[in-house]
Amino acid sequence: MKRILLTIVLLLFGLLVKAQSTKYFKHLIFRETPYSKTEGRIPLTEEEAQKGNHFKLDYDSLNRLILVEYIYSKNLIDINRSGILDGKRALAPKTKIVYTKNTETRLFFDVDNQPTRNGMGVFKEVYSYNKKGQRIDLKFYDNNDKPINNSWNIYNYTWKHIKNNSVLEKRKDVNGASVSMRPYYKFYNVLYKFNKNRILLSMKNVDNNMKLINDDTGIAIDKAIYDKDNNLVSFKFFNAENKAVVGSFLGTAGGFATYDKNGNCLKYATVGLDGNYMINKRSNDAYSRYKFDSIGNLIKRSNYDVNSRILKKRGVTSVEYIYNTKNPAQLMKTELYHTKPNVITEDSILLNFNKKIEKEKLIEDFNQLLEALKEHPSQFQFTENTSYQKLVKTQRDKLKDSMTIKEFYQIASPIVTSLGCLHTRLVDNRFFRTARKYWLPLIMWFEDEKMYAVNNRVENIEMNAGSEILEINGVSSSDIYNTLKTTISADAFNQNFYRGDLNVNFLYYYHSYYGFDSEYTIKFKPYNSEKIITTSFRIDEPSPNYKEEINNKPRLSIEIKKEKKTAIIKIKNFGYFPRGKQNIDFFKETIDGYMQKIKDENISKVAFDLRGNRGGNPECTKHVISYIIDKEINFYEDNNLNKRRNRAITIQPKIINNINKTNVYMLVNGRSASATAQMLAVVKHNELANIIGEETGSTYSTHPGGIVPSLKNTELSLSLGTQRESVNIPKLVLDKGIQPDKKITMKLDDILNQNDLLLNYVFND
Repeated sequence: MKRILLTIVLLLFGLLVKAQSTKYFKHLIFRETPYSKTEGRIPLTEEEAQKGNHFKLDYDSLNRLILVEYIYSKNLIDINRSGILDGKRALAPKTKIVYTKNTETRLFFDVDNQPTRNGMGVFKEVYSYNKKGQRIDLKFYDNNDKPINNSWNIYNYTWKHIKNNSVLEKRKDVNGASVSMRPYYKFYNVLYKFNKNRILLSMKNVDNNMKLINDDTGIAIDKAIYDKDNNLVSFKFFNAENKAVVGSFLGTAGGFATYDKNGNCLKYATVGLDGNYMINKRSNDAYSRYKFDSIGNLIKRSNYDVNSRILKKRGVTSVEYIYNTKNPAQLMKTELYHTKPNVITEDSILLNFNKKIEKEKLIEDFNQLLEALKEHPSQFQFTENTSYQKLVKTQRDKLKDSMTIKEFYQIASPIVTSLGCLHTRLVDNRFFRTARKYWLPLIMWFEDEKMYAVNNRVENIEMNAGSEILEINGVSSSDIYNTLKTTISADAFNQNFYRGDLNVNFLYYYHSYYGFDSEYTIKFKPYNSEKIITTSFRIDEPSPNYKEEINNKPRLSIEIKKEKKTAIIKIKNFGYFPRGKQNIDFFKETIDGYMQKIKDENISKVAFDLRGNRGGNPECTKHVISYIIDKEINFYEDNNLNKRRNRAITIQPKIINNINKTNVYMLVNGRSASATAQMLAVVKHNELANIIGEETGSTYSTHPGGIVPSLKNTELSLSLGTQRESVNIPKLVLDKGIQPDKKITMKLDDILNQNDLLLNYVFND
């Protein structure tokens, strides 16, 4: 009777507590233990939340969570619609939380706002806190306030706080007997390790002396990895000697999950020690796939074997969930499918890429290309005519009766690049129109002619960031590197530019030359390992948005490091021209604003980060220089070309917010080229700034490109260097880039550890 009265009092007390703040999220962070806080992932604005399923979290004036609701359009909905790997296991459509001095009580309500059991089969949870405000105990009760085991046969959790963000957990049932963390997961004394944000990193099975011990499957440690959105993306099992092993209730070495941009889990897979698919013992499949509609409802799930063949479960191959189109909050029916759709259909995109063109049309395009290249003003500056003609004959002899566009590109591109002109390029624009699911999910870093993956988006958890790629589809990495260099146009065959451009545009060059496949076989060595692993990536198994972070970086940005009195201005490119929203006026106004901010913040060091900046409009570079000079300087050569273009030969200093008195740095690498390299030549000649990094990808002289008609039959795009353009400095050699004042080369380990050697030099100079 006392417990029933307590529940009523708590309910009445809870009704009096008003939310002081509200947050909205697509999902909740995964919780392995109820010790973990209930927290959101994929934050939403209130306006965004109204457009789909979401978790609404209310907090009181002490920033304590007091209400969790899963909602669509103000209606409570079934919490399972959010799919798997959400931190919702112990919640309900509505979870109300009330506090006393040392307790936290959670009560649960269904979609009709009626008291109900949570996902673990209990009506009420009561946490106890110590004097430090830390959770130390949890008990469960039924609707009559009687102690009850949850669905894992646990009545009582107790937690002991250990240093270094660790907690020791023990559990008992209603009879006082010790129980494992789950009936099928035989960890008893579990040591949980959290990061500084209280996200679970690992759980360890320990004895009473806190020593690691293996469970009956041979594992002692379960480690988790999260992405930047706190999505749980992989986990691995280790024994007490910290060696990767197969075990746990899954009988695998671990697993991984992939997500869409909204945090919906699209795929959950289990893997062996080599990171490839492995059937798990619990569900008897290798992976499950999930589909969601536009508002976040789970609409389909299915299961697959290690060969990606769909499996039957109790005679069912897939399950679909049908919702009311007028009221998506209402689940109408569940449909079971019993057929086994493993028929392989030919991909229309791939078929189109492999269409053949007859030889006569290829010859026509080949000749059109040769005629266009004759218009280059310095066609034989870096390749003698005799060598060029020999190359042309060799490539012409490779033309066959019929070929794909890819095969023709392989023949034609080395002729174009033999001119040694950055702006004379042959481009297969089909790549940019091809859905990313067809792309290799790799972002490469090239070092000493070796290839390293600096992301881990291939669906193999052994391919960690820094893995060395040995082969792709049977072609060695060294062959890939040297072959792709023959398709890259670089001023004077600049080796730094080859590497720098491949670090950014590897996917374009790779797919333009090697084409697209339905499946890619990749041989690699994990980072700091000599173990060689072969894995596959299928185009219907993409890792979503794997390049989004790179593509979405702003073209122009400033970061102020007040403690270092340093401003870092990142200029991704100088491609600001008269038309468009981000035009030349936008660039100049933005830079003007940055200079004002630098003055306002009393900054003593300014670093222009031009790494990867392949050039653009010289009007942009001249605008930057105008802020770092104190007197008029020469920029362009005084020649007829510049006179015809009505270009100002000199640059006048800016009077307002001029920063020539500050320490100015230019951060560069091998991809800093064209207009960027010309600007750096002027900077170096006039000693306007310290140039830090690598030799640039081009020099003071270049041939700006102009578009000529695409090849008639293959439709490959051709840009052609036109008139020579040089800045006004004493003559430099044409086969070397601008040399830095301080040479610093970034290595793989620096990239992986986000250790920016160039910025560190600026900070400490």
